[in-house]
Amino acid sequence: MTVEEFKRTLQVAFPLETAMPGDNVGLQIRSTSKIVCSALCCMEVTDDVVSEAAELGAEAIITFHPLIYSPLARLDGSDRVSRLVLRCVRENISVYCVHTAFDAHPRGTNRILADKLGLHPVRTIDPNPNVPIEADIEVGMGLLAACDMDFDELIRRVSAVCRTSVRFSPAPSVRVRTVALVAGSGMSFFDKVVGKADVFITADVKYHAFHAATDVIGLIDPGHYEMEQFVAEGMAMELRRHTRDLAIHVSRICPNPVSHGPFPNVSETSFSEIS
Repeated sequence: MTVEEFKRTLQVAFPLETAMPGDNVGLQIRSTSKIVCSALCCMEVTDDVVSEAAELGAEAIITFHPLIYSPLARLDGSDRVSRLVLRCVRENISVYCVHTAFDAHPRGTNRILADKLGLHPVRTIDPNPNVPIEADIEVGMGLLAACDMDFDELIRRVSAVCRTSVRFSPAPSVRVRTVALVAGSGMSFFDKVVGKADVFITADVKYHAFHAATDVIGLIDPGHYEMEQFVAEGMAMELRRHTRDLAIHVSRICPNPVSHGPFPNVSETSFSEIS
């Protein structure tokens, strides 16, 4: 397909008008190639992902997170973003971002995670009724989902699905009936879910937010990457519903920039010395 056909196909699959205001979605880098026969879906553009795309012979990378978010002051390779932009230009690879357009999709980020957790989506937290997509729930950010398990069981399930330990504050009641879910940094939706859900699952929760949630709503934070690690496969699956004229690959690279080390063997004496 041509680059313009590629853009139109992605627009049908992931309408850009469903993205959050200010999100830099759409075509971020356009190569000199006039056709796109092969594309690589990824969560994040990294050096390894660009190498992977080049080895596959992909003319385009479809990324969840935008490579270019803030305006670039210069393209000199002195920072991560400008270095990666220059690499994509040299490799003649286009970059297209879907980000919150995929978050808002009825089969997008939050639905994928809800299904894996065994939750039953009821409606979106912040619907966008102006962009209909054929699905069992409306387009919009976040999900309210039915649940029928104890809080401890939900914690264990989130930990197992996201393959990580979690930070949490307990739910006011032991039995959880409704869960609010916003994958990634979702605390801006906190006020919209209080009183509507027993538990809110999201990431990048600050210390004082856990205080604010105490005795108000259960709060579970598995981590940003951990909640969104399934998006590349989900993007590919949805895109395959809309075209057979594009070879669609899923990145095998783990782009998580956060590492977790073992707890240091520190004695009580050492703690007193530190203080």
